[in-house]
Amino acid sequence: MDCEEKTRPRADPICELCGGIVETAGICAACRNYPPLYSALRSYTIYKDEIRKAIHRLKYGGDISLGEILSRPMIKLLNSLNWEIDLVVPVPNSLVRKKMRGYNQASLIAYPIALSCGIPYLAKALERTRDTRSQVGLSAAERHENVRAAFRARRELIAGKSVLLIDDLLTSGATVASCTKAMLEQDACQVYGLTLARTVLKDSLSL
Repeated sequence: MDCEEKTRPRADPICELCGGIVETAGICAACRNYPPLYSALRSYTIYKDEIRKAIHRLKYGGDISLGEILSRPMIKLLNSLNWEIDLVVPVPNSLVRKKMRGYNQASLIAYPIALSCGIPYLAKALERTRDTRSQVGLSAAERHENVRAAFRARRELIAGKSVLLIDDLLTSGATVASCTKAMLEQDACQVYGLTLARTVLKDSLSL
């Protein structure tokens, strides 16, 4: 598996906040009009080709060894960002999906990142309050409604902390937004988001 050699980090101008593709560097119109709750959001690459195959193998093919491999380019990206992070937290799976797969793919990526960077890893800092529908096939509005109030953070673990939220794939940003809101409501001082890949929406430059 040489995904890192077969993929390239994003080279397009991106929004300083959401990390979405923009025509010129700066803050995109969406973030100016509706500032996100998170401090910044970044993705290593675009969801296509080899990286798409690798994520599918990790999520649906049971190839758990890919978690550590896919974390490597994310570690390099994180080190270049100079974010001040106190905790690493993966986006939690629903109980149904975790039972079906036997693992949370975001955790398999997040743990090596925390270990490499010497940052505490706390999967229990964030949990789902209810099972949600799969986001696949839903519109952006449906995705946001699907995960609204679907997460709960533990104040005793995150209060006053700067949290790095990890997931494998970003599409609409609905899950990151919902997780961020849950953690800020429990007094996390700030939340950063980092994903391996992100899709590019055809109807918008900003994700």
